[in-house]
This record gives sequence, structure tokens and C-alpha cells, in this order.
Amino acid sequence: MLAFHPVHPVEAPMSDHRLSLASAADLPRPRRWPGIIGRSRTMQDTLELVGRACATQATVLLTGETGTGKEVLANAIHKGSARSEGPFVAINCAAFPDTLLESELFGHVKGAFTGAERAKEGLFQLASGGTLFLDEVGETSGPLQAKLLRVLQEREVRALGGSHTRRIDVRVIAATNRELQREIAAGAFRADLFYRLAVFPIRIPALRERRKDVLPLAEHFLRIHGAREERPACEISSEAQSLLVAHAWPGNVRELENAMHRALALLDPGEPIGPKHLGLAAHTTSVPTDELTTPGEPLRDTLARVEAFLLHRALEQNGGQRSQTAAALGITREGLYKKMKRLGIE
Repeated sequence: MLAFHPVHPVEAPMSDHRLSLASAADLPRPRRWPGIIGRSRTMQDTLELVGRACATQATVLLTGETGTGKEVLANAIHKGSARSEGPFVAINCAAFPDTLLESELFGHVKGAFTGAERAKEGLFQLASGGTLFLDEVGETSGPLQAKLLRVLQEREVRALGGSHTRRIDVRVIAATNRELQREIAAGAFRADLFYRLAVFPIRIPALRERRKDVLPLAEHFLRIHGAREERPACEISSEAQSLLVAHAWPGNVRELENAMHRALALLDPGEPIGPKHLGLAAHTTSVPTDELTTPGEPLRDTLARVEAFLLHRALEQNGGQRSQTAAALGITREGLYKKMKRLGIE
């Protein structure tokens, strides 16, 4: 998607490439980020780098899986930088064919191609004095990569079909979910452009790497969507909390937001969110025990959370076969059924 204005404030809900944000008090760091949920050590370390990126004009390359919130952090870097009064302009490079993407970025003169009935300024010029966010830059073609490299080197652009160059004053933040080093080895991405983009690289952790943020994020989405769906003050049962923490979240924060929105749609009035409302597939990964615990939580709830995680992992490892899972756990099949029913595991 293309935007000619600042994206939603960091407190806003995310519909794509968004990272949830909450109380600044959650971060025991000298630099506070209003609204950003980042209680886990991995996210705190990431936010420390974001803070350092704010203090420089260097080009930033954000990497990480789809749905981790690259655009939100790009916007946070812009808002915390000396360019915060300028525009934040974002474009998804994967959403346009080459010719149109070149026109969007660099502009075009009248008659440059069929349908170009009038001249148009490009995003490099529209972002003057601010930040241009190139999302999914790894999807660009070789010829366009060469043109991007020239812009970053010379700090000037030439409109499509034009004969003159114009100086630009813009900071570039790029993002990709691809492993660009592998793309370079395969000949799909230019090494010289990579080094121009990755002056200040920041890797955004996947949600499964920051499990202490899962429940605060879930509650954040409940507050946002609960108000919109006229279902305020919804609670999450301890069994559902166990599943949320144990889930591998291949779709990251976006998947979590969708799961909470779906749960709200399935709830009866006054009903807490349970495992049946989440609709989560049995994707789990190994989790340190301290990631499954919450300070001050009753022992019963902690044990239920850990037990649900272990059952999910065993079911996944045994292909969902309950007899094999029971044997692997050293319990009877009937005992497994009872535990699954008690913990709300389908």
C-alpha cells in the first residue's frame, strides 16, 4: 500500500506490518517509547537500537518475518529523529510492477509512457525533509535496484522520461522479510545496494522470541477491538492464556491481532475468551519455563499453562495421533482425553 501521509500513530491497531504498542512504563530503559509493548529482553534490545537509529541520519534496514511490525518501528524512528516535523511516506515495493514503481518513486514527465497525461512528482520528492519507507525492498528487480543505488549514492533523482536530475533531502528506511545475504549469493539482490541500505541494520524478533509480550499484546488488541465491537472489558481464561503463550505464531503480531479479533466475534455476552474461541492450530515451539510464568500468578494457573504447552508440543510431535501422544507422555489415552478437555485443547 502507498501512503502520502504519516501512518497511524504508534498507539493505533495494526492491519498489516504493524507492531502493537502500549504503556511506556513497560520499558525499564532510559529511552521510553510511548505505547510500545516490549517487556521481553529481545524486544528491549531491539528498542535500544531503534533509539540509537533516531539519533543518526544513516539509512536503516529493518529485517524480520512478515507481521513483526517493521513499518511501525520505521515510523517510530522517524518520529524520534530530527526529521520528525517532515513527512513520513511509505510504499510497499512488492505492490507495483517495475514501471509503475519507478514512476511512483522518481516521478514522471508528461508523455513518459502511455497514460502519463501530466507530470507527477515522485515519493523521493514528496518525502523531502522527512523519511521515505521502502517496504519489501527485497522484491525489487535488478534494474530498479541499480536506480535505487544511484539515488542513495548521488542524492538526486531523475523523473521517468525526464532529462534533468533534482536534488533530494530525504532519509531512507528500508525493510524486508527476505534473507538478503542469501539473495545476494543467488544473484537476486545487488550486494552494493545491500551495503548502502544496511548502514544501520535492525532485526525485529519474531513473536515466538518474545513470549513475555504475547499476553500484554493480546490484552492491547482486546481493548482496541473490544471497544469497536462493543465488547469492552473482555477477559482471557487461564487455559486460553496458556495456548496463547505456547503458540508458535508463524504470522507474528498480525496473526495474534487477528486471533483476538476473531475471539471477540465468537464470544457470548459476559463470556471469557477460552481456547475454543482462538482457533489456533497446534504450532508450538520449545519455550523456557520462565517464559511461561507470570509473577504473582497462582500456582494452579502456572501449572495449567505449562501443562497445556507440553500437551500441545507432544501432539504436534506425534502428528496429532492421540494414542501415540499418550504413550509418549506415559499416560493412558483416557487420561490424555481428560487433560485435553480440562485445558480446552481440541
